[in-house]
Amino acid sequence: MRTKELKQILRASLILALVCVFLGKDVYASGEQDKQQEWRFSKAIELQGSGAYHALFIDEEVYARADEDLRDLRIVDQKGQYVPYYIDSGYGEAKEQSKTYSSTLIRTALKDGNTLLDYKITPVADNVDIQGNLLTVELPKEDFLKHILVQGSYDGNQWEPLEQNGQSAQSLYRTDQLVKDSISLGEAYKFEYYRLIVLNNVEKLKFPSLQLIHNSQDFQWLDYKKIGNPSFEVKQEDRHTQIIVDNESRLRINEVLLLTKGSNFTRSYELYDDQGVSIDTVGEQTVYRLDFKEVPIMNNTITVVSPIRSPKFTIQINNLDDAPLDITGVAIEHILDKLVFEAKGQGPYKLLYGNTSATGPQYDIVNFKSHIEQEDIALGKLSKQVTSQVPVTKEDPVWWLQQKVWFNGIIIIVSILLILLLIKKMKLKP
Repeated sequence: MRTKELKQILRASLILALVCVFLGKDVYASGEQDKQQEWRFSKAIELQGSGAYHALFIDEEVYARADEDLRDLRIVDQKGQYVPYYIDSGYGEAKEQSKTYSSTLIRTALKDGNTLLDYKITPVADNVDIQGNLLTVELPKEDFLKHILVQGSYDGNQWEPLEQNGQSAQSLYRTDQLVKDSISLGEAYKFEYYRLIVLNNVEKLKFPSLQLIHNSQDFQWLDYKKIGNPSFEVKQEDRHTQIIVDNESRLRINEVLLLTKGSNFTRSYELYDDQGVSIDTVGEQTVYRLDFKEVPIMNNTITVVSPIRSPKFTIQINNLDDAPLDITGVAIEHILDKLVFEAKGQGPYKLLYGNTSATGPQYDIVNFKSHIEQEDIALGKLSKQVTSQVPVTKEDPVWWLQQKVWFNGIIIIVSILLILLLIKKMKLKP
């Protein structure tokens, strides 16, 4: 009798379990379907090469719709399989390292009213290439403003002119309030000799020494920069001018350029994110415009230590008792992130984004980044944005038994009841 009853109980348990599994299987099937629908946006990836590794820059639409830290980005192949990738951020990868080289002034000459100064850079070690992207110059003690031409040479005989942003001449100056003693080269060079041509140096000002600096961060950011013109609002409050800049796309902004008109000014400023938290900037927090010897000297660029991602940020100009500045425009420079992946699956590939519940993926490919960077990486691009046809704010009605919480709860309760029933039957006498 006991054996027969146990068999009946086990048979009923098996039938009940199969029924629950059959009714509940749609939970997981629909869950997988909903999982695909959770990504609200997608863009087709247009490959531009046939190599193993490909890369693409994230555009403003992706920044605007993806999660702030980009954890919801996914690349899928034709079969919908996830393709491993890593994010290459120019500002994130650049190490804040600065190497400084001293120099020796080896030649001074006058030519057509200009002064030629030749410097030989001193290597930091034997058999190590000299490399630098910034020159700092020891200035005269008196007030002055001079336009400087820069040339570089490998042997001190053949000279190449160096330009920055299309400008052949740069300025060095000293006033009662301001000093500019550096010249940006725009990119890193390996010259051993540098020549400064001081234009119209009738005063015969002397520049006794020069240093070459290699700033790795500035150099590595170059390939990731893009210029934009955001919308902004200007408010006057007490003795302050507040410039509220819109960053709805949550771009990674590293420089802000203020466009002004009017007479000379010098103003200090503070920078705040949308929560009122102060944002650190590079150098003194001052913008100015001065006419010195009929030549305008201007610094209207704000450079931040870490890129701004706030949807809005505020530049607060301290006017004290002076009239507010006439702000005519705001320009920004922002950093682009690059996705790098290996095309091992079947194309075409798509980028998915816009999933608030997604967590950041962890792929092995990031461990091989240094190796991949030595390969020929083809740079592709993103096509038009496609919006999911299924609204993510609504869910199809689901029978209560097909909901995961209820389904798991019933399975647990049934299991406990069966165990108790078995124990009870085993205690009964035949």
